[in-house]
Amino acid sequence: MFWTPLHVYTLIPQFVIYAALAWMISRKLNNKDEEAKLLPLKLCTGLLLLLEAAKQIYGIANGYSSYWIPCHFCSLFLYFHPLACFYKGRHRDRFILIAGIVSTCLFLFMAVYPNVVYSDDAIRSMWAFLTGQGGSFFELHSVLFHGIGIFTFFLFIFQGLAKFNTKKDVVLVVITYGLYCLIVGPFAQLIDTNFNNFVHSNAPFLENVRLSIRNSIGEIPGQTVYVLMISAGTVLVPLLAYFILKYLTMIINRRSMKTNFGG
Repeated sequence: MFWTPLHVYTLIPQFVIYAALAWMISRKLNNKDEEAKLLPLKLCTGLLLLLEAAKQIYGIANGYSSYWIPCHFCSLFLYFHPLACFYKGRHRDRFILIAGIVSTCLFLFMAVYPNVVYSDDAIRSMWAFLTGQGGSFFELHSVLFHGIGIFTFFLFIFQGLAKFNTKKDVVLVVITYGLYCLIVGPFAQLIDTNFNNFVHSNAPFLENVRLSIRNSIGEIPGQTVYVLMISAGTVLVPLLAYFILKYLTMIINRRSMKTNFGG
């Protein structure tokens, strides 16, 4: 199941609220300089870093799992968003663009297949933890972390933070996510930890494909083919996200210009 009722009840209101809030922020900061426009993203990035620090400390104190090493697809928030916000060198625009793509990728997954990001059981566990009825801090972290991440997507498109140069950008995206696959894919196998679904798939239909390939050509070559398939998807999805981010930004900026000039 791609969506569950709990995902519908919790995510759709989030999308509406986040879009409205990002629109209001964009209006408020419309005539400000770049640093002022980045303040909302900086706040979100700070919250993401604090959440991750709390998770790591909690894990160390209560028994650490390799699954909490920040090598997941959405862990890229922890690397590129701080660079986008706080690095001021000549490559800043590239880091802002990649951060925007990271945010857009998350939005795509949450819009199409939220159940593969976190389950309805995770939502229940989060509420149980918040109300002192058990639950799991790690599920609370997961739901809050991805919620903040979704909001940053709306900040990017309504504020028009990213700048685009398609030919160079496509190369940048392929290299960035190709390097991620090259590093994390083998590492996931080495420590048998399911970063980015590199070890097995949380999506039942993909897991069936993985098992079928392994049964057909053998465990090691079959797993290698599966990792290459996941790697291809891990590059293609950000490329799709790039064009979605680009054209949504263009559409919203055009409407904003019409509104500002009374067109």
